Amino acid sequence: MEDILGLVKRKGEVFDFIHVANAMNKIVRASRRGTGERSLKLKGDRLSRDPRFAQLIDLALFHCKSFRAQEGANVLHALGVFHADLGAMAVDEKLAPQLGEMVERVASKMKPQEVANTLNALCKMDAAAAAVLRSGWAGLARAAERTASEMDPQEVAITLHAFGRLDVAAAAVSELGWEGLADAVERTAREMNPQGVAMTLRAMAVLPAVADELSSVARKHLEAAAEREAPNMTADGRRMSLRGCEKLNLRTPRMDNDLLQ
Repeated sequence: MEDILGLVKRKGEVFDFIHVANAMNKIVRASRRGTGERSLKLKGDRLSRDPRFAQLIDLALFHCKSFRAQEGANVLHALGVFHADLGAMAVDEKLAPQLGEMVERVASKMKPQEVANTLNALCKMDAAAAAVLRSGWAGLARAAERTASEMDPQEVAITLHAFGRLDVAAAAVSELGWEGLADAVERTAREMNPQGVAMTLRAMAVLPAVADELSSVARKHLEAAAEREAPNMTADGRRMSLRGCEKLNLRTPRMDNDLLQ
C-alpha cells in the first residue's frame, strides 16, 4: 500500500483515468493482506489521515467524466471497500454527484462483473446511491437484464443481493428482467459458494418479483445448495439462508442451534 501511495504522491499529476482506477484497486488488494476486523480498521484509519489518499480521491473526482464502464465499476468497487470495510469515508458532496452521473453514462456498456460490482458498491455507500438518478437506476436495471444470461454464480448472487437492498434499483427491473435473473439462479445455483447461496436466498426473501419466477428446478437447486453449504456459512449466512428457505417453502437445511448464535 505504501508503494502505491508513494507513486500517487510522485506521479499523480500525470495519472490518467486508468492509472487512478488501477491505483485504487491495488490499494484494495493490499488492504486485504493480513485481514481481520482490527487490521482492516487500522489500515482504514491510516488511509483516512494520509494526504496521499486524499490526493487519489481528488484524482478520481477530476477523472470521473473519463471513466469507462470497467474503470467506473472498479472505482466504485474500491470506494465501497474503503467505506464499508476500512471505514475510510471517501465519497463527499463533490464526488457523489459525479459518481451518479458516471453510472448513468456507462451502464449500457457494462459487462456482468461490472454490473454486479457497481450495484454492490452502491449498497455500501448511501451518498453515492442517493446521487444516482432514476434514469441511472433504469440503466443499471437494463444492464443487469442484458447480462444476466452471462453472469457467473458470484455475479448472480451479488446482483440479486444488491437489488434486495436497493429498492429504487429493484423497482426499475422489468418482469422479463426478473425472469432472466430467475433463469440465472437455476443455471448457477449448483455452483454457488456458501456466501453466494446465503446472499441469493436472502434476496429471495425480500424480492417476491424474482422469487415468483423461480422454476421448480431452480428451487431444488437452491435447496440442495443450502443443505450442502450450510456447514461452511457464517452465522449471518445461516440466518439469511433459513429466512430464504422459509420464504420459498424449501426444506430447511440442518443446522446446529449454537451455529446460529
